[in-house]
Amino acid sequence: MEAMNSDNHFNIVLVIVCQLVPAIESVLREVFGKFNFHEEPGLLQFWACRTDPDSEEIGCNLVLTHLTCNSTQDLGLEDYRKRCLEKQYPFIGIETSVGNWLAGRAAQTGIADHMTKHYVVDQDDQHSADVGVRGQLVLPVFFDEDVENKLAGVIEYVTPARKESYVEDFEQIQNLLKVSYSP
Repeated sequence: MEAMNSDNHFNIVLVIVCQLVPAIESVLREVFGKFNFHEEPGLLQFWACRTDPDSEEIGCNLVLTHLTCNSTQDLGLEDYRKRCLEKQYPFIGIETSVGNWLAGRAAQTGIADHMTKHYVVDQDDQHSADVGVRGQLVLPVFFDEDVENKLAGVIEYVTPARKESYVEDFEQIQNLLKVSYSP
């Protein structure tokens, strides 16, 4: 936790650090380390799915983890990450309204999504204001637990400007996950 005092004004930033399952963290570190940004600015970050074992609700809270990779140390992308760290994201359940928050939507639906040049968003949505003109790709990450797949979290790839398509990036991350995770 960090506190700053400037002219009797306090800013408090609380960062929640969550422990990932070591195997998942190892896979994600390898994926982030091998991702080819093609010499363009980009930010990879991981939102972990945290469930309350005492809750009967189906869903989780997404918590931004320490796993990140900013290919060019782009200040706009660093600012976006900082805003993500400062936010308190709600429980994501089956019927939770997540608006334009793509990471929340990916956790809720289990389906990858992207924000390209052709994507139209509700500008009144708070997440749209945070993302601005940036492009995004989100991919839910699952792991095997007994007989079912369980959501580990969501990989978010953010670019300073929206691309025409994120298909190549999606396929690259998907292939890196397959190669990195061999049970």
